[in-house]
Amino acid sequence: MPGDYTFPRSERILHSAEFERVFGQGAKLLCGAFVCYVDRQTGQGRKLGCVVSRRVGNAVVRNRVKRNIREVYRLHRPDLAVDVHLVVVARQAAARMRYGECAEALCRLLRKGDVLRG
Repeated sequence: MPGDYTFPRSERILHSAEFERVFGQGAKLLCGAFVCYVDRQTGQGRKLGCVVSRRVGNAVVRNRVKRNIREVYRLHRPDLAVDVHLVVVARQAAARMRYGECAEALCRLLRKGDVLRG
């Protein structure tokens, strides 16, 4: 079911070289639970990468945090800037957040970085 609210493989940052480029060239946005690196790549479309270390929690917790980040991206995808690569790094505080709190924190962070309209 393709459409505005999907998260296709072509929009995922999968390779370490892509992560390194965003970490090195991107602007760094901070909040209590997340660090977001934003790199504008003209002509390459929008992409998302998630980084959740073992310090955040066990595998169940880390996977839940990644699902929450991907879901926020998926639902707000039509409102995101077109040519932007995002890497979201979760901190330990993200493990204690429910989805609504996670969505609010990430949206606030992306608005602060002028990546999300609205």
